[in-house]
Formats: sequence, structure tokens, C-alpha cells
Amino acid sequence: MKNAMSLSAEQPSLSEHSTRASATRPQAQGLSRCALGLLLCILAGITILLLTPEAHAIPAFARKYNVNCTACHTAPPVLNSFGQRFLENGYQLPGTEDGGIIGKKQLGDMTLDDVTNYLAFRMVGNAARSWSFRQQNPPGADRGAAENKTELTFPESFVLFTGGTLTKNVGFMVELGHDVESGGTDVERGFVTFNNIGFHNLAHVRVGRFDPNAFYSYATVRQQLGEVGESAASTCLAFSPCALNRAGLAPSAFAAKFYGLYQRDGTAISPFAASLFNSGGETGVDVHGRPFGDWFLYQVGIVNGANEGFGDSNKGKDFYGMVRFDHAKSLDFSANLSGFVYLGRSNAKVQSQDDVNWDRYGLSARATYKMVDLYAALAIDKINTTPVAVAGNFDSTATGFTLGADTYVTDKTLVSVRYDNLDAGGMLDQRTSSTFVGTQVKHFLRTNVALFARNDFNVRKSEGGDAAARNLRYAFFSGIDIIF
Repeated sequence: MKNAMSLSAEQPSLSEHSTRASATRPQAQGLSRCALGLLLCILAGITILLLTPEAHAIPAFARKYNVNCTACHTAPPVLNSFGQRFLENGYQLPGTEDGGIIGKKQLGDMTLDDVTNYLAFRMVGNAARSWSFRQQNPPGADRGAAENKTELTFPESFVLFTGGTLTKNVGFMVELGHDVESGGTDVERGFVTFNNIGFHNLAHVRVGRFDPNAFYSYATVRQQLGEVGESAASTCLAFSPCALNRAGLAPSAFAAKFYGLYQRDGTAISPFAASLFNSGGETGVDVHGRPFGDWFLYQVGIVNGANEGFGDSNKGKDFYGMVRFDHAKSLDFSANLSGFVYLGRSNAKVQSQDDVNWDRYGLSARATYKMVDLYAALAIDKINTTPVAVAGNFDSTATGFTLGADTYVTDKTLVSVRYDNLDAGGMLDQRTSSTFVGTQVKHFLRTNVALFARNDFNVRKSEGGDAAARNLRYAFFSGIDIIF
């Protein structure tokens, strides 16, 4: 079977952006060899680590349309403007209605090669993940004992993706994740799209479980520096404070930000966990489109909320809306600006078990110039009415800011940096703000295989204290990122 993911020059490109990107990368071959040699030395003796369990790229789409991955990606998993339009159009080529141009085969006529046009697979694990922090030991033990550890958890999970078009203007996506330790299998995402309702690009509808911020200027599930989960100190009781050993490393603009919030079943919500508009997967209905042309994108949606999966424990629903303005798209330059509002309805609880409405407001921007990709996001979280039981000991406002950049230093070597600042809210006797800087070097052996080394630094460590946001000194990762 022909592999459309190779870097073969014979593969056609569907976008001028991607063609230009490939042609304008620096051609410093000597530097490339040095960079590769250095990276391989760093990675010597370290086995495979696959980056982040979230859906980032589907090589099956490249196989189906017989193109290179760079047609849709600046550097997988990050989408370029063409890839963004492919996503918006329900996995159909921009400006087309798949099925009108591309004929469909009957199921009985499909070959193995046809099936692979809809399937992709990712294996996730940690062969070398090193932490340096001060352990939050149980009550009665010595608090603040130094911990320097390396975790080996390969393989950690397996993820299967399937997606494409069912017929003209009807697409689908399913992501199944299997956690090796727990033995459970979950539908991370699973939805159907109905596209080009009304006149062209007026409305596209998603129904099912999806990531609400997929079209946002800062689509966090597609960033080079993925999220890293936090570590709880011990088993946490319902509606009780849950201490953390280690802070989570996620874009602060989309972190939960509040200390002392709980899901409706009493499970503590980590202040570092992605939530609301960037929840990763919410169940509901979403409508987006470009009624005024390429410069404007709208999105509105309704989801279960309450940080719950497929079920919903209350009648309340969360609502959100987003607008994005695209400007100056060209061979070398493109930019966009987004703003959103997310309104929660009984989507969290406090220690007293009272319901609260948790809202979020945000702005985000992205600009690309040749091989440089810049993005930023600001999000403000609000608890509308603070319950009397926690009044005076609860800050109802929290803010998160994220600034990042990706740039090619050679034709195959990508350097990324991200700054995150979280001004936490919630219970005054628990909250701790945090500031982290993450850096990463990623060398692409081919478009879907890359070696990488990453390190995250705690900028606020000098302030001391026992909280996880203070204790984490650094976190180092190295490995290989593969999807096929």
C-alpha cells in the first residue's frame, strides 16, 4: 500500500501554504546534521515515549486524498489554514462536497486499502519522564520531602481513530482510548457532522462528543507542548480538599484555575485540568459556519457541562459562542483573532455541596510568518454567585494566560516554547498561583515520526511553600512521537 505520509517529492500538495512552507524552510544541512546528532545523543538509551493521548492527526486522510501531511499541517499536530478549513468542512476538501466529486463504494466492494483510508492508530507511553518536586506526604509524615523520580510506563494507552465521510456532506469521527493500567476503554470523541446546510458554508453541525475549541485560534489539543497530568497526594474523599504532589502542566488559559471546586459526584476538580471550552470532550450539539466569507467564522453550542461525560446528572446545560476573524492569509503570512463566551449552569459545586455557575470568557490570537508560528490566549473564569457557606473565604475570579511559539531552525528541526501564568481563585486557604515555562526540540525524521526532548521549568519555585504549584522544580521528557 502506498504510504502518503512520506516526504516524497512526487506527492501533490493541496495548499499553496504548505507548498510554500516546505520550500521556504531553512536549508542549513550542516546545522541540521549537528542538531540531529545532538538530539540523538540526548535520546541515547531512552526508549519510546509517545506524546499526548489526544487526537492530533489522521494519516488516513492523507492516504485517502493522496497528499502529504504538510497539506494540512505546519508541523503535525498543528493545523495550517488549509487543514483548518478541512476540519470545518467535515473532513471534506475545502470548497467541495465529498461524494459529489468523489464516488462512494458499496461496503461489499471495499478492499483493505479502502478501509485504511478511515483508520489511524497511536500508542502512548512514557519511557523516560523525570520529575523534580517536593512530595506532599500524608498528614503526620514529614512534609516537603525531596522527590526526584523517573517514571517508566510504556505502553500507557492505545488510541484508535476512525473518521471520514459517510456520504455527501455527512462526516464522522470516533476516537477510542484504552488505558493499560485501568483496563478501561473510553470514547474520547465520537460525533457526526452535517455540512453545508443552507447555502455554501452557512452552517455545519456536529452532534456527539467533541472538543468545543477545535476552531479557536488556540486549539490546545493541537499544540506541540501537550498537557501533562497532575498527581494526587492520596485517595481523595468526596467534597474534601485534595492535595497534589505535582502540578499539572497544561495551558494556563484553559486550566480549571479554581481551588475547591468539585464535580457533582464530589470528585475534586484539579485547578490544572483542562475544562469548559477546552474540556477535550463534551457531549452536545455544535453549529459553525462562514456566512460572510473566508474572513469570519462563528460557532455556537450547547453541551451537558458539569464536567461530565455521556451522562448528565442535572437539567442544566452549558452554552458557548465563539467568533473568529481571519486576516491577510497569503503564501507567507496569516493571522486570526478569536473571542468566546462559555456560560455554565450548575456545572460545579463547592465544599458545602452547593451548586455554582462557572463561566469563562476568553480571547486568543495566532499569527504565522513563513516558519514562525505565534499564539496566545487569555481566559477569565467567574463564579457568578458565591454560596453563603464559603463566602469570605472564596475568590470568585481567576485568570489564565498562555503565550507560545514554534519555529523551524532547520528544514526538519522544530523548536517550541510556551509561557503559562495562572492567577488562581477559589478557596483562599488552598489556592496557589503558578508560572511555568516549557521548551521543546523536535526533529522530524518524516512528517509523522519525530524525536523530541522537552523540559518544563517552574518560574515561581523561589517563593517556596508546600503547594504543588511551588514544589515542582522541573519536568523532563524525551522520546518519539508517532502516529500511523
